[in-house]
Formats: sequence, C-alpha cells, structure tokens
Amino acid sequence: MTTRSWHGGELRWNAETGGWTVLAPGRRARPHSAAGAACPFCPGADQDTPPETWRLPGGEAGWRVRAVPNRYALSDRHEIVIESPRHDWDLATGTDDEVADVLGAWQHRHRALRPAAAQVVVFRNHGDAAGISLAHPHSQVAGLPVLSAATRRELDAARAHHRDHGRRLADDLLEATLSDGKRIVYTDEDVVACTPFAPIAAYEVRFVPRAGRPDFAAAPAEEVHAIARCLRAVLAAMRAELGDPAYNIVVRTAPAGFETAPFLAWSLQLVPRLEIPAGLELATGVPVTTVTPEHAAARLRTALGPHLQGLRRTSSTARRGDAGSGAML
Repeated sequence: MTTRSWHGGELRWNAETGGWTVLAPGRRARPHSAAGAACPFCPGADQDTPPETWRLPGGEAGWRVRAVPNRYALSDRHEIVIESPRHDWDLATGTDDEVADVLGAWQHRHRALRPAAAQVVVFRNHGDAAGISLAHPHSQVAGLPVLSAATRRELDAARAHHRDHGRRLADDLLEATLSDGKRIVYTDEDVVACTPFAPIAAYEVRFVPRAGRPDFAAAPAEEVHAIARCLRAVLAAMRAELGDPAYNIVVRTAPAGFETAPFLAWSLQLVPRLEIPAGLELATGVPVTTVTPEHAAARLRTALGPHLQGLRRTSSTARRGDAGSGAML
C-alpha cells in the first residue's frame, strides 16, 4: 500500500488502475451558494477571502481579475481565480477582452504554481452538475505533486506517435479534422474549434491553436486572445442551443518538465455535463454519448451564426482586410 502526504488529506496509489486517488476530507466543509447568503468573492464589506496572491488591476473595484489561495485546497498549491468583480458575469456573456483577461490570469498562476509541481491543472466548473460550489464566476489552478494516470497515458501516446511518424499526434488529428470538415464548429487562421472524433461527452468541444506549442503558459497574448474570443462565442452558441448547460473547462498542456517537448501541443477542452455516467462507464471506463460529434458540430455551427460576425471582425486576418477569414468548414 503506497501513500503520500497531501494538503488536508492523503494520496493513495491504486494498484489496479495504476493511478492515484485523492483523499481530501477537508473539502466537505467548503461553502455552497445559498439564497440570501453573502458572496465571499464579491467586492465590498462581505468580501471574505485569504490574502490575494495576484491581481489584474482596473475597474471600479480596483481589480478586473484576482487570485487567492483556496481555503479548501486539494494541495498546498491550489488557488481560486475570481474572474470578475461582477457576480453575474460569465464567459459566455463577457467581452472578448474580459475572457482574454481570465485566460491570461490562468497563464500567470500556472507559471507561479509550476515550481515543485509535477503537473498544474487549470479548470473551470459551471453549474451544479459540473461540481460548482459558489455561483460567483471563478476557476481554479492546482499544482499536483504527481502525474495522473491519464496524463501519463497521453504523454506515452504522443511520444510514441512522434517517434514512429516524425510528426505530432495533435497535428495529425487536426489535419484529419480539417480534411473531414464535419466536426468543425469554427475555424480561422489562428484557432480551430471542433468536436473530437471520439468524445468523452455529448457536445464536447476542443479549442486548438494552429501554432501548436506545448506550453499554455508560454502562449503569446495574440494566441490567448484568439482562443478567448472563440471560447466566448462557442459558449454563447452552446447556451442558445442547450439552455446554459453545466460544463467543465480544462486546459490541456504540458506537465512540468515537458514545456518544450516536440511531441506536445496545448489545447482547451470544453465538456458539457448533459448525461450522467452510468454502470457501463463505471465498470469499463468507456465513455458513452448519445449525440454524434458530427451532429453536435452541425448544431453548434448553426447556433454560432449570430456570434460569427464578431469573430470575423476581430480575427487577425480580418484586421488586415481579408474578407475570407473566419470561414467555417
């Protein structure tokens, strides 16, 4: 039996799965939103957070985005990114610049928590089914002392593909997606939003920068902004199509020590929580979804229509006057 110390709990090695399980009983005490209760993340007299670790200054509150330690942490390197002073703000309804500010905060805190971590995980939960506890818009950045089993498998697959073919697996998957065209939600010269060939959930969307660099934290501002404006528009389309579903967003990026690995490329993963995993998924680990990725992409392309013009206007090619930018496949 293998164990490791853990902030507020314990890591235990599962010999059957080859992965770690987190025991964190202290998280049972974390607060949940209740009608009439004061929000600890809203600015003002009721604000109740640990001393902040970082802020993006500006606005009436004196900040646009801020980061604080998570009181109910999974590790000693676990922070909350409070995405806006506004309690009713959301990625789907914010401006492109506001969403880019949030992604920039993720980058900053990723870099800050990476030393002494094997893996830094950036994630956002939206809605009860996705595990949200407080309604105020926020995301989380956690540095883990071990690599997850899933991360190890993905590293092995990417490394093997690069060794055998001399190309990145991510590049070949993107090329196949663009060639097929049926799973494209949106594309321009900077970013591709698509549904994966083998999704883990209905309406899953991947946001893939065309530049293809391994490390999210090292992505330049223009690349981050391109992803931000596409994410905002697709979330707005998803809200129109599915009625503001619960979802999780995860940054898929190189773990510590692999920031320059030639076989990796970062991306953003959006996973709606429309279906409850049942017995087969639990028994086998095999995802089951009742919506094909081709159908999901077609529905999202249609719903994206009202938001597409804004994407075209702000894409880097459009700023140079190329009327062909922003075209969907």
